[in-house]
Amino acid sequence: MDPRHVYIDDRLKGNCAYCGGWADSRDHIPSKVLLDRPYPENLPVIGACEECNSGFSADEEYVSCLIECVIQGTTDPDDRFREKIASTLKSRPAIAERIKKGRQIGKNNEPVWMPEWKRIEKVVLKLARGHMSYELGVQHVEKPKILNILPFPTMTQIEIEQFNMPIESERFLLPEIGSRAFINLMTGKPTAYCNWNVVQDGRYRYTIGQTAGDWVKFVLSEYLACFVAWD
Repeated sequence: MDPRHVYIDDRLKGNCAYCGGWADSRDHIPSKVLLDRPYPENLPVIGACEECNSGFSADEEYVSCLIECVIQGTTDPDDRFREKIASTLKSRPAIAERIKKGRQIGKNNEPVWMPEWKRIEKVVLKLARGHMSYELGVQHVEKPKILNILPFPTMTQIEIEQFNMPIESERFLLPEIGSRAFINLMTGKPTAYCNWNVVQDGRYRYTIGQTAGDWVKFVLSEYLACFVAWD
């Protein structure tokens, strides 16, 4: 069978990757708000309904600003900030104020952040579903089995190494026949299947697989480590 002539099940075409409805628009995965200019060439694009496409924008903007504020330790943008984030915080003071409300001072006189976790989970799940649709041609509109979101600074060195570790060879399974991951793997093209795909260095990387279920790992700004899995 020539993998170049194998295509994703037609039943999945035209569906929104996030809700399963009719896809009347297209969305970048990951969203450009999480990246810096110049944007990578051939940024993955998936089908999405108009409601979902626009419904995540505010949350993604919040998450991208939050991560940068936490990394820099302040909500007052200066020359250390990513240019895009600094511009957003200056022009949208309401976002900075929401993030600032979650900032507290810990026992060691260091900032402790209490973010709006529901918004973070919403964005992480959106990204995970997008990668599933783009790479594996599958839709998971149901609740995931696992949804782990952890900042690297809160993880032990062993936990970080395990998160970054390639999948063990004896547990390797071929991706779904007809999926983009399958075609790339069979034709020797770069693939995110059980390999880290760096979308933009220092900003976003991800990997997917189908060992004991469908799963995806991704990292935002080399700070927030995310793992989402379905049965």
